[in-house]
Amino acid sequence: MNEKVVIEKVSKNYGEKCIIRNMNLTIEQGEIISVVGPSGSGKSTLLKCLAGLEPVSGGSIKVGEQDITSMHANQRPIVMMFQQPLLFPHMTVLENVMIGLSFKRKGTKAQRKELAGDFLMKVGLSGYGKNYPYELSGGQQQRVALARALITNPQLLLLDEPFSSIDNEKRDELRMWVKNLLKEEGIASLFVTHDIEEAMLMGDRVVVFAEQEIQQIGKPLDMYEKPATPFVAKFYSDGLLIGKDSFIHSKKLTVEKAHLEDSYLSYKGKVVQKKVKHGSLFYDIQVEELNQKLTLPSINNLDLSQEVWITVQQEKDLVRFPSKCHDALSPL
Repeated sequence: MNEKVVIEKVSKNYGEKCIIRNMNLTIEQGEIISVVGPSGSGKSTLLKCLAGLEPVSGGSIKVGEQDITSMHANQRPIVMMFQQPLLFPHMTVLENVMIGLSFKRKGTKAQRKELAGDFLMKVGLSGYGKNYPYELSGGQQQRVALARALITNPQLLLLDEPFSSIDNEKRDELRMWVKNLLKEEGIASLFVTHDIEEAMLMGDRVVVFAEQEIQQIGKPLDMYEKPATPFVAKFYSDGLLIGKDSFIHSKKLTVEKAHLEDSYLSYKGKVVQKKVKHGSLFYDIQVEELNQKLTLPSINNLDLSQEVWITVQQEKDLVRFPSKCHDALSPL
């Protein structure tokens, strides 16, 4: 059964100040929608209204055929993840995951413990059940928070900038891992972020929210390629061009036992992700022979799972991409 979430003409006011005006949005089962917009535009307020932490001033929220607009937060089939994991420090990792079921009053303690163990396995922390939150990294704590959220089998998962406290080195890995897990579980999700690149990476569709309403909604590249308003065009341009001048186009990597032919090497790769970085279209390419995933631009329009050639130049013990990076990728 398709338990889609329908937000219809939802408004939120604080006194005479309007935060959200007549918002309409449908989230299909298993779909991830990213919400991006300027700071203070009302993105987090939207999540609180959906979660039942704030009452709406008008409109309705439905999950499937059920109208949940007037339901209390603990009655809604919706779970919210915050910027910080908010784990109980005096509880073990397993107990923190179990607490999600305790709030919902589901099953016996033994059943909750067994199910919590299953979800720790899903998030890659099966050996950490007896640990306490302070013994985990920030990324591991967020995985525990995700397990606690998913164990209740929500119809909608709300994520409020869950990776903002994670260092850059781990952030890319964690957000792709979370996206893949949400897809495997088939859970509808609303993902709020201030980072346009992150919004495009995570979402099946992206909502640009500003000035109390949706400015545009569409697939990740829609707003970049076909902005509906001058605001969207400027917002995307400003967000995606940050750091463009400092981007290194001659990325180097170590290669063992490379076969040299006229100082150039070619490797087969497969397109695993398509995204916009620094105002340009980039592709994540998995190269099995190098056991690495590389991010490169291309003038070719490539499809997911398409096989490509990657050309690099040999320099002693290193290889680098040609100075004209757009020439480094070509379809097979």
